[in-house]
Amino acid sequence: MPWDELKQVLTAQNAAYTQGDPLWTVKGTNGESFRAHPAFLDEVRLGNGLPDLVTATERTFGAALGKWRVTLDSHLTEIPEVRTALGLAAGRFPSLDEQIALLRHRDSVRSLRGGSDPVIAAAGTAFADRLQAATVHDYVQLHSFFLTAVNSFGGAYDPDTYPRRVDAMYALAAGSPAAAGAGPVQLGTEADWKTHQPEFARTIHAAAAQLNFRTAQALVGHTLKHLLRGGPPVPAAAAGVHALVAGYLAEAREKITTTATNDVRSALAQTGAARTYYFGVVNQHASMVAVNSTGQAWISTYYAANRT
Repeated sequence: MPWDELKQVLTAQNAAYTQGDPLWTVKGTNGESFRAHPAFLDEVRLGNGLPDLVTATERTFGAALGKWRVTLDSHLTEIPEVRTALGLAAGRFPSLDEQIALLRHRDSVRSLRGGSDPVIAAAGTAFADRLQAATVHDYVQLHSFFLTAVNSFGGAYDPDTYPRRVDAMYALAAGSPAAAGAGPVQLGTEADWKTHQPEFARTIHAAAAQLNFRTAQALVGHTLKHLLRGGPPVPAAAAGVHALVAGYLAEAREKITTTATNDVRSALAQTGAARTYYFGVVNQHASMVAVNSTGQAWISTYYAANRT
């Protein structure tokens, strides 16, 4: 039967679990509960991480949450507050994957000037709505684009002029030839999503020149978010903006091709939405390539020590 070993380990740890489709609910003896895809739980099992998630407390438990990037049910109680802070309607983006994305976005923009300003945050949401963000991930990228663009303008936020200036900047960035090539590429199979496959890392390496971000919003959002430190300000002319976007994508692809595939590791998301293959050193200099359960792949982010 599927997941027999996973069930045995959960039972041995006295963890209660309820099987759902596609997510399971797990509650440990530490009193904490969370929902996750069984493929993710099995990966944690294989990494000997289940005991720390379902029995540990305090520092050991916190370290396990960070290592496996687990969002607890108790964390989700903050979602109404997050929606209010972002100017999002109640109940918008209701799935677990969407709520996790909103929580992480809230945490990432706190450091941005205006990231905690409700007027600017709501203007960013209005910007994303004008561009009809199709998914929570598009929303997050467009909202980040707005905040970063506003920061690049400097000075006090002007509600009468800044949104139009962001619209103009976005039109230039999204009009880049590099952005026109955004979209997933069919590179693998379900096996490359379900478990780490060293051979798939080599496939990604060989196909680096074809890879792009999943959407134009994701590419231009990450480009502005990860500007070169100490570099020139965001240009106003089309050629400069196009070069900015193209240069960022080229650097992301280069990091894939210059990373030894033997050093590549991967991790499956808690919800099973995608597995991410890490090319480089996490939190320092890395390109991340995601693959979903159908084998479609795309660059999910790129950052470096010399970028913001």
